[in-house]
Amino acid sequence: MHLFRRARIPLACLPDPLSRPTTAPNAAHEPWRECDVVVDGSRIHSVRDSADAPAGAEPGGRVTDLGGLLVFPGLVEVHTHLDKCHTWDRAPGVHSDFWESNAVLTADSVRWTEEDVYRRADFGLRSAWAHGTCALRTHVDTSRRMGAGAHAALARLRSEWSGRLAIQTVSLFAFPEFFGGGADHILELSAKYQATALGGFPQPNPDLPRQLDRVMAAATELGVGLDLHVDESDLAAAECLRATAEAVLRNQFRYPVACGHNCSLSVHAPERARETINLVREAGINIISLPLTNLHLQGRARAPAPPGQRFGAPRTPQWRGLTLLHEFIEAGVTVACGGDNVRDAFIGWGDFDLVEVYVASVRIAHLDTRLAVSPSVVTTGPARIMGLPGYGQVAPGSPADLVVFSARRLYSLLARPSTPRRFVHGEEFREARLPDFAEQDAWPRA
Repeated sequence: MHLFRRARIPLACLPDPLSRPTTAPNAAHEPWRECDVVVDGSRIHSVRDSADAPAGAEPGGRVTDLGGLLVFPGLVEVHTHLDKCHTWDRAPGVHSDFWESNAVLTADSVRWTEEDVYRRADFGLRSAWAHGTCALRTHVDTSRRMGAGAHAALARLRSEWSGRLAIQTVSLFAFPEFFGGGADHILELSAKYQATALGGFPQPNPDLPRQLDRVMAAATELGVGLDLHVDESDLAAAECLRATAEAVLRNQFRYPVACGHNCSLSVHAPERARETINLVREAGINIISLPLTNLHLQGRARAPAPPGQRFGAPRTPQWRGLTLLHEFIEAGVTVACGGDNVRDAFIGWGDFDLVEVYVASVRIAHLDTRLAVSPSVVTTGPARIMGLPGYGQVAPGSPADLVVFSARRLYSLLARPSTPRRFVHGEEFREARLPDFAEQDAWPRA
């Protein structure tokens, strides 16, 4: 056993009753509780308020006094794209909005062999692990033309990372592909490689209700849930989230459903948005926001292109693509924030660092006004969406993965996201070495 004394753990990551507000003078601005955490093997054995620890009552093992350092549970990445990551150097999207970026990656996808995806995804996973992530869900583009190599690569990586980083896959497909003859192949790959969910990309169209019915029937046959990309635009007419909620209720779909992005909801009329949020709650749908990539992609504007030029001069964005996170939280809907794309044509940066995602989400979405809840967007929220009991918490029975920051306050971490961190895995502090980007210099470009 290993006792870690005086760890300041966010209330959102503690079990009841430890998660209840404290009476400390700064509790509103610093919603954590100082706890003693006992680790036994690969699991947390017990957690107690440090103030309640009886003098001299130590377990028969090692003791490390953390001295009031801020401690998060292992972080949980709910939405990323390992099959696309680290393609920027060979297929950049410098001027891209969403559809231009998609076209760049579609052209590059002819190179996505099993070995190519394995090499890039392994680099991404080593980065995630070095930043403190202990579970990750990735979407995998899946069609008749592509996906087999990526699924095979991720199956290898899932096995190799077992016991350190839990990996889930979602088969991402375009609805025209699914309904244009590709459904059997998509479902075959999903079953063969044990995808956690089907993850289509529905677009507004008159046939959408029937399409969603058929996708839910296919998911039911596979025995998996859905994790959809919806309404990733500023179009007020885009209501795929609402259509999904209605389809869940109409079909009495019993498997988990998550909807990512949901940007268009922010431009809906307030009453219409409230109605949609109520439907989402009734249907039990979970909401995923991707602030970094949507901040980068949405609202791009340019002046008219001069003669002979493809692009006009860039114009300052007026809208940034954030969904109604506060309103979902108030409605009791589970929400999470993910990193989405990393160093591909959609966005040229990122490093699978959920601390970056957390800090940016607090700043962009004004989650400082719900600071006690805020850590849940990269811990308990994604763990609940991914169906991982105990993950994202510092609680008895949870995996013994801890992120130990050199900061002692949440506002210190928010002020300095580069705050050094150490990691506990099991009863030991573990190495946390980021892979060097110089490795990528040796990768094939063609």
